[in-house]
Amino acid sequence: MVLALGVGLLVLWNGLYGPVGGQEGGRLAFNAVVTGPAQFLQSGGPLDAATALFLVGCSLLYLGALSLVPLPPLPGGLLMLALAPRTPGWQKAEYQLVERNIGVAALLVLLLIPLGGSVPMLPKLLDIVLTPVVRVICGG
Repeated sequence: MVLALGVGLLVLWNGLYGPVGGQEGGRLAFNAVVTGPAQFLQSGGPLDAATALFLVGCSLLYLGALSLVPLPPLPGGLLMLALAPRTPGWQKAEYQLVERNIGVAALLVLLLIPLGGSVPMLPKLLDIVLTPVVRVICGG
């Protein structure tokens, strides 16, 4: 649902403000996704209605994609374990990931600790996957 809402807001933004090269608000909003929403907000750039709508749509899209990551504290992980065969190996993996909270620790490491760069791994992977999706939806 979050993915659909994010895509819907980005389609609404594209309908209201045109493709990326259109109005001034469109270019500012697209700069927000190019520099990254967090960096854009920290830079103190202008935040008008177009940019706010764009950032909310991107945030919902990223949140929806994050929820699909197959780690047990997230819905994607719970779905993975529900669909997995009930073999002893999967039961042991479920015990380790859910009961001993190894899944939460792995998720925190992927979200917070930069492994091999200056940006944590999971946000970087989401950015690589979702930036082309945002560009296609927004006409860039």
